[in-house]
Amino acid sequence: MSKKILITGSNGQIGHSLNLFFEDKDFDIKYTSLNVTKNHILPLDLTLSENVKSIFDNYKPDFIINTAGYTNVDLSENNRNIASKANVNIVKNLLKYMPKTTKIIHISSDYIFDGLNAPYSEQDLPNPINYYGQSKLEAEELCFLARKKGLAITILRPRLIMGKGRLGIMKKLFKSIFHNLPVPLVGNGKNCYQMVSVKDCSEATLLSVEKKIPNCELNLGSEVGPDVKTLLNYLIKKVNSKSIILPLPAFPLKILLLIFEKMGLTILHKEQYKIADKNYIVDISDTYSKIGWKPKLSDKDMIIEAYNYWKNIR
Repeated sequence: MSKKILITGSNGQIGHSLNLFFEDKDFDIKYTSLNVTKNHILPLDLTLSENVKSIFDNYKPDFIINTAGYTNVDLSENNRNIASKANVNIVKNLLKYMPKTTKIIHISSDYIFDGLNAPYSEQDLPNPINYYGQSKLEAEELCFLARKKGLAITILRPRLIMGKGRLGIMKKLFKSIFHNLPVPLVGNGKNCYQMVSVKDCSEATLLSVEKKIPNCELNLGSEVGPDVKTLLNYLIKKVNSKSIILPLPAFPLKILLLIFEKMGLTILHKEQYKIADKNYIVDISDTYSKIGWKPKLSDKDMIIEAYNYWKNIR
């Protein structure tokens, strides 16, 4: 008999990718979403406990893959507070109402770390840099408590996710390169800014299911690739752009960006420019040893794929 899997947040990038990834696998898959589409259980807001309870009254999954929540996006202060509560409440409701025999994979984030002291292993102490990281950490803490009550929970912490539907700050970069404009860097560009593909994230969830959800935290990231300057020069050459890289002194530029942000002329947010000249790398050795996962796509693969996707939808 096929194992039952419930995927939450199926409208998001990871959730949507998982929908496609698991289509040809031997599982009985159900989804939750705020929108009504084929194969979804209900158009549910999982921050409401009665909605979550109604799912498990009618469906008893063997596994849950939780991708639901608000991502690290540009929100007003009030909306950030709403988003933070939502990220925590979704996990709280799932853990409260899911059957005790159900196992869960929770998609967290590397943003529980501050990006200033890389590389990060799963054993490093968290120090969130913004509201999003704090909400993800609070959700993880709920998972730790649930483990003590006997629930099996794997926590996945992906680095900067790249793939169809997820561009974020890359849109500004790609636009400059497309129009042959100079590309300024915060610092000399000799730092590495690791990424991970949404396809590799999906593969990690499948391996976690196959390993029966080990009770651990696992980092997801690419094999450490070229530094930022080298990576961007590679992209510029590959897409036949005439853009040039302009490394700028980090300290005065960060002060200038802070001034612009306070004036309401935000170019980059503090959590972005603060770590822009730092190595931001997660150690993935534990992930390989515990579930046998290795990334298939490199940073070079991902940035070219992301640029081509942006070019097609711009």
